[in-house]
Amino acid sequence: MNGFDGISRRDLLKMGLFSSALMLSGSYNELFAMTDKSAAVKIPHATHFGALKAVVSGGRFMGAEPHENDYAPTSMLYSLPEYVHSQNRIKYPCVRKSFLAGQRNTALRGCEEFVRVDWKTALDLVAKILKDVKNNNGNESIYRPSFAGWSHPGVIGRPDILQGRFLGLFGGFTDTIGDYSAGAATHILPHVMGGLEIYSYQTTYEMIAKHTKTMVLWGSDPFKTFRISYSVPDHSRIEWFVNMKNSGMKFISIDPVYTETAKFMDAEWIPIKPNTDVAMIMAICFELLLNGEYDSSFMDKYTVGFDIFKNYLTGRSDGVRKSPEWAEKICGISSGTIRRLATEFRKTGTLLNSHYGCQRADNGEQFHWALITLACMLGHVGTPGGGYHFGDGGLAYSGKAMPRRMSQGRNPARTVIPASRIGEMLLNPGRTIDFNGNKITYPKISLLHNMGSNIITQHPNTNELLEGMRGVENIITHEIVWNATAKYADIVLPVTSTFERNDITYGDLYSNTHIWAMKQVVPPLFESRDDYWILTELSKRLGFEKDFTEGRSQMDWIRWSYSNVETNVPFEQFWRQGSIEFKVPSKNKNFVRLADFRKNPQASPLFTPSGKIEIFSEKVASFGYDDCPGHPTWIEPKEWLGADLAKRHKYHLLSIHPKHRLHSQMDNISLKEQYKVKGREPIVINPDDARELGIREGDLVEVYNDRGSIICGAQVSATLRRFVVRVDEGAWYSPEEPCGVGARCVSGNVNVLTPSRPTSKLAQACAAHSCLVSLRKFQGKIKNNEAYKNPVVITEE
Repeated sequence: MNGFDGISRRDLLKMGLFSSALMLSGSYNELFAMTDKSAAVKIPHATHFGALKAVVSGGRFMGAEPHENDYAPTSMLYSLPEYVHSQNRIKYPCVRKSFLAGQRNTALRGCEEFVRVDWKTALDLVAKILKDVKNNNGNESIYRPSFAGWSHPGVIGRPDILQGRFLGLFGGFTDTIGDYSAGAATHILPHVMGGLEIYSYQTTYEMIAKHTKTMVLWGSDPFKTFRISYSVPDHSRIEWFVNMKNSGMKFISIDPVYTETAKFMDAEWIPIKPNTDVAMIMAICFELLLNGEYDSSFMDKYTVGFDIFKNYLTGRSDGVRKSPEWAEKICGISSGTIRRLATEFRKTGTLLNSHYGCQRADNGEQFHWALITLACMLGHVGTPGGGYHFGDGGLAYSGKAMPRRMSQGRNPARTVIPASRIGEMLLNPGRTIDFNGNKITYPKISLLHNMGSNIITQHPNTNELLEGMRGVENIITHEIVWNATAKYADIVLPVTSTFERNDITYGDLYSNTHIWAMKQVVPPLFESRDDYWILTELSKRLGFEKDFTEGRSQMDWIRWSYSNVETNVPFEQFWRQGSIEFKVPSKNKNFVRLADFRKNPQASPLFTPSGKIEIFSEKVASFGYDDCPGHPTWIEPKEWLGADLAKRHKYHLLSIHPKHRLHSQMDNISLKEQYKVKGREPIVINPDDARELGIREGDLVEVYNDRGSIICGAQVSATLRRFVVRVDEGAWYSPEEPCGVGARCVSGNVNVLTPSRPTSKLAQACAAHSCLVSLRKFQGKIKNNEAYKNPVVITEE
């Protein structure tokens, strides 16, 4: 474990940067104890948690050994055998009892028993529903919420790709645009920078380690986000950060939470109030402008619209000077600290590092726009050690072509809605909304066809979503386990995990240094089938099997995908050894984001109307949105600690990504015993707040607002500022009254409380971090958490 000089294994285990099988609970070890280790075989596979060798004995997945070069394997990787053999596995095709009898009774979803059926019955029924919905209501009435690939890292077997291809050939569907992760940033940044930017290749760690003096972690917790990846993670990112710390680089964390990364890096903690980052950025920009410390030559040469922004900073346009004193009252950070940071940022090689959390808030578009503006004023954009650094980029790029994906083809329906608008769409068919300079009209949805997405857990404002789902006549779900989305479906098709099918993938998402074989580890459990088989069978019934499969088996598609890889290694050899590694050319290690643009903006212009960075965007201004004007602007959130609502709900709730699961994946296994409190999702509370509320470590706490109520277990910690609480997203939903919309969730699913309100008219993105709640110590009787209890499945003669 090179790179952790002076840091003990015990410290690393405490930090959770990597794990060993010894960390697993006794119940897990007992369940997977091998009686004959000599009979075990090891099969290569790859996951969102890392590459591994699956230890298989007696047809059972017994253990996961991380790849030999995995710098920091996670507890989630070691837990994968238990996930595959979970007691929550869906064993057979199932249909809700009254639905099978020809009655919709949508109010019974979530509490009615299911009937076991055979595959022919299930597939015939699904095909009939698809035909009826298309004929009676049109293809726009079919909605695909499965827009992301977090359920499967494979290139061929990803449910969203397969479903898009299938439904496109069927005549089309209503699709999703944008995502929950970075929806605000990905819609504003093309206007500002000419591209998505936040998902683009970033300055390499080689250049950062050599040139950066100060790294500002602005709402960023790399050690946690690096644990997983959209493809296969490369945990060497963590080694880079450890080495940067050891080299003496200074770290500053601007965050309401004192993160694990901040603690490990000995970062100075600036505990800002949630959702006030833009105000603080404005004050730093003001200070740079007032003292003439900004890089005026950079602004003149590489940006447009700065004069308009200057008038906003100085108050000429709105009468409010964006001074440090003004910001102090908003963000809770002293004016002296803000002034010091402005000077320090300008005089040193400062890199502004951020992820996606800050933009998942009211007016979230403003955060990344403002941060880029600050980086421009500092004059560091396009330099090796400065500017900004987004997301998980940083590993140098191999330059090699990766396995190709199966084409989703064309969606003839052409109807899309923003990712965070599901609940609103279901409740308001026919409503027209603004979106990025256009108009979108919600269709009436008759079929919600879900593959690889646990929408009831992931979508904000759970009760709104459930109410909207009651108006949908048909809900079909392909799932591995009995999570809430499966329980609230009409037809449930049991699908295989990645370990029960073959596929191919690559990693890391940015570096493209590996091709990984995802070899089948065990036969499909029970009656589960892979999604390709299911959709092939449906395409037979619907008359387009040839177009869907192109005559290829899934293994044929894997070979076809591999043929795109730039290598002399034959497929059979690759498949046998399980992986290929590509070296990174030395020149690619010197990559600096926007270096070419900085060197010659005329020869390497941005894809903006001006070819430059647009501090003021005429295009955005032309939309006329009051919640997203033409330049970075502080706009008071609808829910924050400075709102009138805070007099009634005085705590700001942050729903951060979890450490020990991927969204809701892994919430049902014994790994949860390491962090759950009395079987409920933890709520982290500042010690002073806990004392004021009479709450102690381990107490049950009711967390509530006007959208709903949840039960959590208290964790008291000084790792967040006062009046801020944290409940990680992803806990499985478990209402006290399964048939009643609005029931209290006894397992602590935070999205019962979060708003579905959009960031603005521009992006219509997720604003879940703008959320106020109240707390009280729970006293009395409470229903057991039945989130992990399977529904009743009966077999009819």
